[in-house]
Amino acid sequence: MLHKIPPCSMRPRLFISLPVYVATLFCLLHLGSSISYAQSNTLEHCLETMHRARKAISESRSPNQQTLFPVLDPTYQKHQQNYDNWAECVKGQKAPLSAFQTIDGESYDMATLSGKVLVVNFWFMSCAPCVAEIPALNKLVKEYKGKNVLFLGFSSDKAAALKPAFFENHPFDFKIIADARNIIIPFHTNSFPTTYIVDQRGIIHQAWIGFVGNGMDSLAPYHKAKSAIDDLLTTANK
Repeated sequence: MLHKIPPCSMRPRLFISLPVYVATLFCLLHLGSSISYAQSNTLEHCLETMHRARKAISESRSPNQQTLFPVLDPTYQKHQQNYDNWAECVKGQKAPLSAFQTIDGESYDMATLSGKVLVVNFWFMSCAPCVAEIPALNKLVKEYKGKNVLFLGFSSDKAAALKPAFFENHPFDFKIIADARNIIIPFHTNSFPTTYIVDQRGIIHQAWIGFVGNGMDSLAPYHKAKSAIDDLLTTANK
């Protein structure tokens, strides 16, 4: 089973050269688990129940349980289960996408997105786990070039902040959308990175929070996304 490096939920000053699992100490998500996965759930409900469970776990932890690395925290597996529960909660719900424009001037709306598998990634430049997974995500773009898959990177950074110097050091082959809070907010997630695989009908097929893997397998996000994409493409061709 793949484990996830905890995500960023705020914008601390991070040093990308530090190991990803250390950087995430400064941006732990204050969320928790969902306890119900009924179709009547909303994305907002998934977030709220996850937050409540996360808070309960944090409050139950004694001071001597504090450790330098999240993976050594006795409550780490409980938090990971919370993230998995959230993913089950949002699965099957409509992805609340709307019209948007990329930093290259390409425009998309519901009509142009319909019928495509969408890989939606929420990120920002100073989020170390976000930057760490970019090479793995780029590998997906290359592999599915010419296929019915669209890769979208929604950044909370403003367009002026997404300077060419960043992309020179960290090429990101997704379609990049800047200042995307109007897209991110309806998804009811305040963590970065968060990734959604959306099917051809606009329904969330799979989702996860944080850098997938234990920090050692840099291609873990690629493998997790590839499995979901292949499943959707295979089903569409039947």
